[in-house]
Amino acid sequence: MKVGGSSGQSLIEVVVAIGVMSLLLVALLVTVSLSIKNSRLAKDRNQAVALAQEGVELIRAYRDYDYAEFYSKDSLVAYDLPYNWVVEDGLGDSCSATDFAIRDFFRRCVLVTRVDATSTDVQVTVEWQEGSRTHEVFQITRLSQWER
Repeated sequence: MKVGGSSGQSLIEVVVAIGVMSLLLVALLVTVSLSIKNSRLAKDRNQAVALAQEGVELIRAYRDYDYAEFYSKDSLVAYDLPYNWVVEDGLGDSCSATDFAIRDFFRRCVLVTRVDATSTDVQVTVEWQEGSRTHEVFQITRLSQWER
């Protein structure tokens, strides 16, 4: 035993070292958790953008399939466009706030607004829930009477 010197670490130094390591570990875990959440949100957003683009293309196909029916609708109409919708189905149900029809996770709603006799605005909204929060993606385009 040395007199006047320290031969080891004191209890305070050990407690401080454990505290610093604990803070670093908690910061690392929070960073990993946030990274996983952000990557899942980015994946969901990419899928939602693809579904919105698909919705615009489906409405464009419907316009080409039955032009008279498409332009005979009211000036402002909302449609629920489920994942398995095909052009032959026609445009039916209005959007329901509680109906998540696409892959049990996403909901796609198409709002068709007639601008004039030869053009229509189409806004496709895809939304999904993550916990208690609702996320949305919008795709807007103008369709015209290009054949005539």
